[in-house]
Amino acid sequence: MNPENRQLKILVDAQIASAFKAACKESGVPMAKELSAYMERRIKAAGKAPLQAKPVQTATRKDRRSAMRGIVSMLAAVRDAEEAYAANIPENLRSGPAYEDAESAVCTIDDAIALLEEAYG
Repeated sequence: MNPENRQLKILVDAQIASAFKAACKESGVPMAKELSAYMERRIKAAGKAPLQAKPVQTATRKDRRSAMRGIVSMLAAVRDAEEAYAANIPENLRSGPAYEDAESAVCTIDDAIALLEEAYG
């Protein structure tokens, strides 16, 4: 299968889906075209990763400690997002691989944060 021609299933509220369908029909825009444009915008936005590292001054220990606090803060944000993801997995799927992966990621990130804090306090 061509990777550019994959199907994506999206679950949305029935009222939202109905309103979207009606708006597309009223304006004469095909729903598939509008959804594709939306997804393209979201993919481009995701490409602008908020966690991209920026060059930092690390000449002094104070600079390195400051940089490390920034890294710890970013890791904590990722951990919090992963915890929220795991918390939103339905109970009947919590023994599945997605939940286990999320829990594993949280533990690994917690370990990394502890090591970094130990190194730079």
